[in-house]
Amino acid sequence: MPSIFRSSLAAIATLAAVMLLPAVGVARSPVASSPPRPIRIEGYWERDARAPGVLEGIRVTSSAGGSPRVFGVTALQAYKPAEEGVQVLRNTAPAISLRLLGDESLVRRFMDAPGTQKVVAHGVFRAGSSTLILDSVKVGESD
Repeated sequence: MPSIFRSSLAAIATLAAVMLLPAVGVARSPVASSPPRPIRIEGYWERDARAPGVLEGIRVTSSAGGSPRVFGVTALQAYKPAEEGVQVLRNTAPAISLRLLGDESLVRRFMDAPGTQKVVAHGVFRAGSSTLILDSVKVGESD
């Protein structure tokens, strides 16, 4: 079975598992109950809003462990409904944080990318838990 097919199946299985998790609490905010949204995110590691072209630096952790890193978002597009910008990731906390889930090789590719290489990822964002379930990760172009 081709690896791209395996990783797609893993992402679908992870999404299904996350969607079936029971609610943890009685009162739910509109953000917590919002449906999962496909997104495309791009940027560079270890940059914040002071760097040229960076909209905002967000704290990223992963299911694979390791230390949190700051990811400088240069573009973010959400779908269903269509929306652009880092406000897509805003939750109730003042600072944006994101937890990566999905196929371990995709999570590692995202988290281990060098700061000089642009990272472009597609996945499904869950606002209530601030998680991004990765479907694909491309590391390329130097800045």
